[in-house]
Amino acid sequence: MQAYHFFRPLLSSVKAWTAFRWQPFPAAAGDLPALTATAAAVAPLARLYPLFVPCRPDWLGDAAFRRLQHDFGPGRVIPCLPAEAAGDAAAEAHCSRLRAADSHVAVEVADGETLRSLQPAVFDHAVIDAQSARSDIALIDLINAHQHGLHLVASGVHSHELFDWACAKRFSLAAAEFIAVDDPRAPVDADTSRLKLLKLLSLVVQDADTREIEEIFRQEPKLSYNLLRLVNSVAVGPKTPITGFSQAITVLGRRQLQRWLQLLIYANQFTQGSLPNPLLQLAAARGRQMEALAAALPADPELPEMGEAAFVVGIFSLLDTLLRMPMSEVLASLPVAPPIALALAERGGALGRLLSAVAEADAGRLEAAAVRLDELGIAPHDHAGAQVSAYAWAARISLD
Repeated sequence: MQAYHFFRPLLSSVKAWTAFRWQPFPAAAGDLPALTATAAAVAPLARLYPLFVPCRPDWLGDAAFRRLQHDFGPGRVIPCLPAEAAGDAAAEAHCSRLRAADSHVAVEVADGETLRSLQPAVFDHAVIDAQSARSDIALIDLINAHQHGLHLVASGVHSHELFDWACAKRFSLAAAEFIAVDDPRAPVDADTSRLKLLKLLSLVVQDADTREIEEIFRQEPKLSYNLLRLVNSVAVGPKTPITGFSQAITVLGRRQLQRWLQLLIYANQFTQGSLPNPLLQLAAARGRQMEALAAALPADPELPEMGEAAFVVGIFSLLDTLLRMPMSEVLASLPVAPPIALALAERGGALGRLLSAVAEADAGRLEAAAVRLDELGIAPHDHAGAQVSAYAWAARISLD
C-alpha cells in the first residue's frame, strides 16, 4: 500500500484550530521523497497553520528536508522527531542549531525520564499520548516541563474529559479526536429545541418553499442571527453585507443557501459568543472533503449529483453527536435519498464506505482509514489534496 497522508488538527485550550499534524500511514512508507512529493498539495494548509511534520533524525541534514522547510516559509514546519532522537547526540546537535535559528522542534515522548531530560535549547515541543501522560508520567514532571519552557502537545485525545485534563495540566495543544464524540457531561437541550432543528433540516432537505423556512426563522431569532453571521463570513465574501433571509436567497441562490443552512444547524446549537465552533468546522471539513473525493466513487442512478450527496453525508454525519440522538431517530425525521440514509445509518454503499474512511481518520485510526481509502481506489495524492482544500475552506468559516 502506498502511504496515505493524514492531516490532523491540533486545538488550543479554547478548541480553536491552531496547528496541524502531518501523519503518513503506513509510517514506513512515508519517507522523505513521499513527503516532498506531497508538499505542493500541502502548501495551502501550511500557509494557514504551522505543520508538525514527521522527521527522522537523518533527515535534519538532508537538503530535501531543508528545502521543504524553506518552501513552506519561516515557522511553518515544526520537525517532529521520534522518541529515540532524544539522547541521540547527532540529532540533538542538529536540533540545537535549528533552535538557535529560532525554529521550533518537537519530539515524541513516552515516559517521564525522557521528559525530564529534554532541554528547550534542543526541543521546545514534547508530543505525548494524553492517556499515557495521565497514567504513566508524574504530574511534577509535566509541571516542570511546562515551567522550563517546553510546549506540551497531547496526542490521542479521545474524550472531552481527557481534553479538559490536558488543558488543566497546561498542555499547549491537543489532538481533536474527541470532537466527534458525545460529551456525557453536557446538558441535554430541551426536546422543543431539537424538534425545531429537525424541522428546519427536513425543510432544507426537501428544498421547501422559502416562506416555510422563513417561518422557522421568525420563531427563532438566534437562527436568523447565526445565518447572517455565516453568510457574511469570509467563506462567502459577499461584496455587500447580506442583511435578510430573502436577500441571502437572492445573493447565494437556493443550492448554496441550502449548504449554509446545513451548517447553521451546528452553529445554532454550539456557538457561545465568539468561541470557536469545532463541531461546525469538522462537519464542514467532512462535507467538503467527501465532495472532493466523490469523483472516485462509482455512479449511482439514485444520486445524479454524487458530489452534492457526498457533501450532505459528510455534513449530516455528526448530527447524532450534535442532537445527542441515535442516527436512526435523526433519519426518521429527514427525507433524504435512500443511498444517503444507508451511508449515515449503516455506513453502507459507496458513500458509506467513504464516510467510514473519513470518520476513521478523524478518530485517529489511520490504519483503518488507509485500508478503506485503498479499497475505494482513492489515490493518496487526491486524498491529500481533498483534505487540504477542505480544511482551508472550513477554516474560513467564521461566526465572529
